[in-house]
Amino acid sequence: MTLNHFEHPVVLLFSGQGNPVTGMGSDLWDINAVTKRIWDCASDISGKDLRRLCLRGPMNRLIQTPVQQMAVTAINVTLFSLWKERFHRTPVIGSCGHSVGEYSALYAAGALSLETLFRTIHFRASTMDAVSKVHKGAMLALKGITHTQLSETISRSGIALDISCDNTPLQQVIGGTPTALNEFASVLLQEGYSPIKLGVSGAWHTRLMEEGVQPMRDFLAGQPITAPEHEVLMNVTARSENKQEKIKENLALHLTHTVKWRDTLSYFLHHDSRPHVVEMSNKPYLGQMLNDFPGGVSSPVVHCRKALEM
Repeated sequence: MTLNHFEHPVVLLFSGQGNPVTGMGSDLWDINAVTKRIWDCASDISGKDLRRLCLRGPMNRLIQTPVQQMAVTAINVTLFSLWKERFHRTPVIGSCGHSVGEYSALYAAGALSLETLFRTIHFRASTMDAVSKVHKGAMLALKGITHTQLSETISRSGIALDISCDNTPLQQVIGGTPTALNEFASVLLQEGYSPIKLGVSGAWHTRLMEEGVQPMRDFLAGQPITAPEHEVLMNVTARSENKQEKIKENLALHLTHTVKWRDTLSYFLHHDSRPHVVEMSNKPYLGQMLNDFPGGVSSPVVHCRKALEM
C-alpha cells in the first residue's frame, strides 16, 4: 500500500486501553514542539510525569487506569499529529476509537481541544478507577463466537453479565463480577469455547460502572465540545453525531454500554468512498480485527508508524 497526498481518502482508527509496555511512546514525546506540548499537557493535567512512567514504569503503576488512559491518549494524538503533518492533504472521511480511543477520534475531528481532551480523560479514568474499587469486576475475551450466540448463551445461563465489546463477527468481550465470570467460564468451556481473562482492573462498559455515569454526565456538561469536522462513529450507537448534547450523552453512557466496534468497522468497510484504513496505536492490533469481516482484508490497512516511514 502507498499513502501520499493524492491517494484514496482514509479512515483513522484509534486504540483504547490495554497491553501497556514499559518504554511505550518514548520515541515520540520530544520529536518537535507539537509532540512536546502534547506530553507536557498530559503530564500537567494528570499531575504525573507520564514520560517517566511510560519509560521506566514500574508496570504496577503503568497499568493503573488513570495512568494508562492518559498515556494511551498521549500516544494516539502524538501519532495523529505526526501523521497529519506528513499527510495533510490526504482527505479524512471519518475516525473512530475503541473505548477510550473514542476521545482521540473526536480530537482528530476537531471536536475537542488538547486541554479539553486530557481534562476529560483524566476525569473519566479517575471516575472509572474509583467505581471499580467499589464494584469489583473483570473481563473475558472470546473468539469464534458471534454477538447473537453469546447473548443467547448468557440468557440461557441466567448469570448477570454484560457484553462489553462487540469487536468483530467472531470476537466478543464480556464483563461482570469475578464470581459471575468464573461461573460463566465453566459454561463456555462446556460449549467448546476458551475464554481469555483480560488484564484489566474493572468490568468496563457494564452495569457495574453505573455509578460513574452521572458524574461523567455532570463533568461533560461543563466541557466545550464542537461539531466534528468529519464523521466520528461513536461506540454507543455506531453512528456519527454532530450535536454537542448528543455527543456528551453518548460519552457518559459509554461507561455502561457495549462498544459497538463491529458495526462501526462494518460501516466504514462498506463506505462509498472505499477508504484506506490507518491505525493510530502504539502497536498494531485494531487493523487485524478486519480479518474477521467478509472482504475486510480487501480494504488497505496501514499502521501509522509504517505510514510515517514511507
